[in-house]
Amino acid sequence: MIKKLLCLCSLIIFTAVYGSGQVPLFIDDDSLDIDNVHLPDTTISQPNVVKKRNITSTKPLVNPLQGGKIDSLIDYAFTFMGSRYRRGGTTTKGFDCSGFTMTVFKPFGIKLPHTSAGQGLVGVQVSVQQLQKGDLVFFRGGNRRSRRIGHVGIVITERGQPVQFIHSSTSEGIRVDRLDAAYYKLRYIKAVRIAELYH
Repeated sequence: MIKKLLCLCSLIIFTAVYGSGQVPLFIDDDSLDIDNVHLPDTTISQPNVVKKRNITSTKPLVNPLQGGKIDSLIDYAFTFMGSRYRRGGTTTKGFDCSGFTMTVFKPFGIKLPHTSAGQGLVGVQVSVQQLQKGDLVFFRGGNRRSRRIGHVGIVITERGQPVQFIHSSTSEGIRVDRLDAAYYKLRYIKAVRIAELYH
């Protein structure tokens, strides 16, 4: 019964997100001087592990090492859906983009800096064609001509599928968007894979 209820809630959330189309949104521009990047020492509780949720497909995992850790991380990220944007925020009272990714990764033993630019220096760079669940995607901030990283999100789809990512947007807080939406495609800079997810 609980399993059916969780599936129904997931379906409602995704219908609401994808039914609205890909409206260009203001994204965070939390670029700071990366020499001042720091790892915060905030503590959050261990996430409740939710049953695996298929985002857009029933395809098997590309890499068997992904197993439960990456799926649990994505499920944990979805527990914050609808939380509002708050500059510098790292709690359910509000998140900025890097505060959200930092908060999601921390219970899994991975400490990320609290700036999108700093997070862009962590991990191994991967191409768009190689993107898979758990990878971080980075964008310019509001100014698409800028060369600086100003926004970050977490990929929630399997390799080979249209790339979708969960992130904290300034206009709507935690939500899901597609990388091929014009607004994000024009601002895309790079993606990285966090090796610790595979240990």
